[in-house]
Amino acid sequence: MESKITPEFATSFKPNYFFDDKNNVPTRNWNNKTWHIIAEVNVSFTKDVFWEVINRWTKEAHLVIPPIQSVEILSDVETDFQNRFLDIHQTEHEQEFQDLLKVTPVRSIKRKLIPKRKNKDEELEELVEYYMTKNVNVKTLLESRVVYTPIIECSQEESVKVSCISYLFAEYNNPGDNYQSYIRIEIIPLNSPTSKNSLEITEKMKYAYQLLFKKLFKWCQNTEKGYQKRVHHDLLIPKEIYLETYQKVKLKYADELVKNWSEKTDPVKFVFEDIAIASWLISLWELERKENGQNKLQSFVDLGCGNGLLTYLLSSEGYEGIGIDMKKRKIWNKFEEKGAILKVETLQPNMITYPKTDWIIGNHADELVPWIPIIAAKSSENTKFMVIPCCFYALSGTKYSFEKQIISSGKYKAYQEYIQKIIEKCGFIVEYDWLRIPSTKNVAIIGRNRIINQRDELLKNIDSVILRKE
Repeated sequence: MESKITPEFATSFKPNYFFDDKNNVPTRNWNNKTWHIIAEVNVSFTKDVFWEVINRWTKEAHLVIPPIQSVEILSDVETDFQNRFLDIHQTEHEQEFQDLLKVTPVRSIKRKLIPKRKNKDEELEELVEYYMTKNVNVKTLLESRVVYTPIIECSQEESVKVSCISYLFAEYNNPGDNYQSYIRIEIIPLNSPTSKNSLEITEKMKYAYQLLFKKLFKWCQNTEKGYQKRVHHDLLIPKEIYLETYQKVKLKYADELVKNWSEKTDPVKFVFEDIAIASWLISLWELERKENGQNKLQSFVDLGCGNGLLTYLLSSEGYEGIGIDMKKRKIWNKFEEKGAILKVETLQPNMITYPKTDWIIGNHADELVPWIPIIAAKSSENTKFMVIPCCFYALSGTKYSFEKQIISSGKYKAYQEYIQKIIEKCGFIVEYDWLRIPSTKNVAIIGRNRIINQRDELLKNIDSVILRKE
């Protein structure tokens, strides 16, 4: 199957999918096996870009396959093909050289996929093989191919859908011809290494292949353009620790909370968002206890607690704390019945402190967000805080106007800079993390270490901030 097309089409994603007619899925023979071609699209990027993306997909499968938590590389062996090529070429055994390339990978990796849902999904080992071959029968077609082969245990036969899946990049080694490079997905169905029978692909599998193929194209395009992620998660907590905690908390609370949600708001968004925030805090606090060599769980105050869900989750996990808001919510009764302490109170932020509290939390706490660093600094030398800014409020309680700021990266970033200045005035070292929550306002700003230890100097700084309402 040759791909002859004008180059301008290669920059947009216009794939051909071949699995709609299961009796006419095109096949090809490669490496003594029959492969079913299920997707193909023309591309403008190079094989180096393709391999850069494939290397990431191999080592960081969790970025591509949501049910995967992490990857453990068990072995990684590369073959010295340059020397083999020279030896074979010098003896002019060209056919022997072609046969060697077709059966021997340039790199073999054995990896273990660690699932997120350890109570439902098993770990799966895979053999990952990289190939670089030359097809002289098709206008000198150079192929770069990765093959993923699950190493299946008897208990895993039902969950694994294919014997092998391969991503292929093909380019023509003749610039004079107008032939376009392309990428493909090719598969070998289970128990059919050489069969050309009809291919059974469910609607769920079709959706998965389409999603993977689009991701591969997009990742390669972005890599070619030099795309850099603007947001980096897991700055304060190793991803593995957070994800393990998240799975435990979600399994324990999510279903019941969604089923019995009595607020008018969307339970799917709020339940899973607060489970993620609670998991992040629990993970952070566990690391803090290990670092300090203490066993006692941290205490907290959740200011502007809203529906009280975050307070309920943390309290249910054994952390002593209270949620405060100026208005009671309908769902509070259920949380209070299960031990959460929720309190209606209109706060005067310049008048309050919590000297016996370890952490003060402001989860989308609106007008209280700029005050929380001040409250923490005044409470005690050991009180820490975490805020997730959402709506833009100043210390005056009015909407923040951005009058004295140059906005170069959007208002949300500018508001973070405003909060950061207050935090620094309060004597804290500012730390950021980007949370894995279903919200665009997902920046957590943390103050847990001090740069000003002298109490008099600190209070003087805080007073200047309050008086100027800056």
